Amino acid sequence: FYPYVDNWTGNRFSHDTDVPLLGPFPTLAFVLAPFCLLTVVLWLWTKSWILNNILAMSLIVFFLTTIRISSLMVNTCLLVLAFFYDIFWVFCSSAVFGSNVMVTVATKLDVPIKILVPLILSQEGADLQFTLIGLGDIVLPGLLLSFAMRFDDHKKIDLHAGYFAVTMAGYILGLLICEIVVGSFHLAQPAMIYLVPGTLLPFICLALFRGEFSDAWKGIKGSNYIDIVEERP
Repeated sequence: FYPYVDNWTGNRFSHDTDVPLLGPFPTLAFVLAPFCLLTVVLWLWTKSWILNNILAMSLIVFFLTTIRISSLMVNTCLLVLAFFYDIFWVFCSSAVFGSNVMVTVATKLDVPIKILVPLILSQEGADLQFTLIGLGDIVLPGLLLSFAMRFDDHKKIDLHAGYFAVTMAGYILGLLICEIVVGSFHLAQPAMIYLVPGTLLPFICLALFRGEFSDAWKGIKGSNYIDIVEERP
């Protein structure tokens, strides 16, 4: 949450401090480091699902504020590959490896690579039951959503009626359908089979309708296909 804290503090700590052997280092990093370290230590000690989600969301924000994909072409390639990747590891990995690798990693690996959502109405014992969504199911569609927001700005389109709005609506619908299927049939589902068409199709349909598909496919002029953002706002 570095960019947000930097903004909330009025950029008071935006300057760098010279650190021996390391060189210039953001001053705000020294301010936030104790809180970040305390969060990690508490999570390691308690394994709290709330702290797990804080760490997971921090990774999501870091990734989406660091990496920017500036063309529909690259976004499409990435999401289509993720679509088939998810299908293989959920539906086909049992035949190859003897067990469902994706389900095993998601449920047995106790690290903050997923968002845990407690099932409030669950009656199975005293312990909370959780549904989860992997970070990849947020970050990869999030890259397209970030591009949609920047493309709206590039084309001077209202954020609430443009590419970001329809892509976000498709993401919410795809995630909702996935959760309904999982909750109804109690079967592991690769979220990408719902999220990829749910985000790509609305974007592509709107681009075709507005006659802007070629512009979106080629990307925003003046940007690399994939930008690694180094400067701080």
